[in-house]
Amino acid sequence: MAPSFSTFPDRLPNQSHPHSKTQIKNLDCPPCTERTSNLPKVSQHVFREIRTIYQKANFSIPGHYEITQILGKGSYGVVVSATNKSNGSSTSRIAIKKVTNIFHREILLKRAIRELKFLNYFKGHKNIVCLMDLEIVSEKPYDGLYCYQELIDYDLAKVIHSTVQFSEFHIKYFLYQILCGLKYIHSAEVIHRDLKPGNILCTVNGTLKICDFGLARGIAPQFLSHRFGSHQMTNYVATRWYRAPELILSHNNYTKAIDIWAVGCILAEFYARKPVFMGQNSLHQASEILKVLGPPNRETIVKYGSTKAWEFFSVSKVDQKSTEWSKMYPFASPEAISLLNQLLQWDPEKRLNVEEVITQPFLLDVRNADDEPTCPHGPFDFSYEDKFTTMRDLRECIHEEVNSFKYLYGASNR
Repeated sequence: MAPSFSTFPDRLPNQSHPHSKTQIKNLDCPPCTERTSNLPKVSQHVFREIRTIYQKANFSIPGHYEITQILGKGSYGVVVSATNKSNGSSTSRIAIKKVTNIFHREILLKRAIRELKFLNYFKGHKNIVCLMDLEIVSEKPYDGLYCYQELIDYDLAKVIHSTVQFSEFHIKYFLYQILCGLKYIHSAEVIHRDLKPGNILCTVNGTLKICDFGLARGIAPQFLSHRFGSHQMTNYVATRWYRAPELILSHNNYTKAIDIWAVGCILAEFYARKPVFMGQNSLHQASEILKVLGPPNRETIVKYGSTKAWEFFSVSKVDQKSTEWSKMYPFASPEAISLLNQLLQWDPEKRLNVEEVITQPFLLDVRNADDEPTCPHGPFDFSYEDKFTTMRDLRECIHEEVNSFKYLYGASNR
């Protein structure tokens, strides 16, 4: 069941999250991207306090929490909702994500480190999910990384695909919040790389929060030469239906424009109430895009710089005409149609950047300059990845990241 937004259409809702007591309000908190070996070792938990054991999911959490529901399971681990029994108010509900097997699988450990660093770096922005606490449990079978986060009832996919009615005003406000979060991320020279409705959470009062930074990467020029920078920038990122064409057709040097493409797909999905490009595989996805946009010009194909692109367009119907967005979505305003045309372009250089999108006429009546900060810490520093040569290095790094978080924020957030 999705939120009703019964009081939403006539005015902007209060953007403060209903769990506001747990939010960090100071955006000027120092970023924690440095190694912190001198910090007290508080992260690896020893079972000296009373713990709540939940055998069904092999969970071990502090005793004042009671697990109420398993929210999801996957190869990464398990997410549950829990209530603080010592509090008892509705604001005491949190989500706890247990990441398993990370100490035995290098790729999972790298993703976990990267996501923790990003969540620490972006902590405090109201349109990015708030990490409240961390701990590492070593005792089997409960071992893993436990991430305590604000509990948010829905993701945007459930809202879009529900029967809830929302006006174009809703669409504007939802899109604006996504862009505010994305502006903050892009200002740190970071690409999310997996923007989709399922990775955008939605509170009952309509506040959106971007989550899941496991695939995010940096693009600041001074860091592109690093080992996990430019030459390992794989094109197999983003969920297929929201994947930019330059990723599908093997564009090597992709940019922030891949996130802008995803934003365009989400905007179209608001109107269609289903994904706009639903390919069954990569080439079929490119064909679905071709049906709507028509073929790109020769110059754009050259920019893609791949034989895959040449081969795809050489066998495609080059005389195929584009489909007008206004015919696909006749109920969308001219301003929305104009924005779709500027977001969903074959040529990534012709797409608007996030700052330009925010200033478009479509969003004029929902803008608030106070909601559009840039990241005060500057470009995210990926140089820490140069230190990763062994699994031991990775294990030490994640312990230090947890220690750093606890040192800066303590456990008061939860």
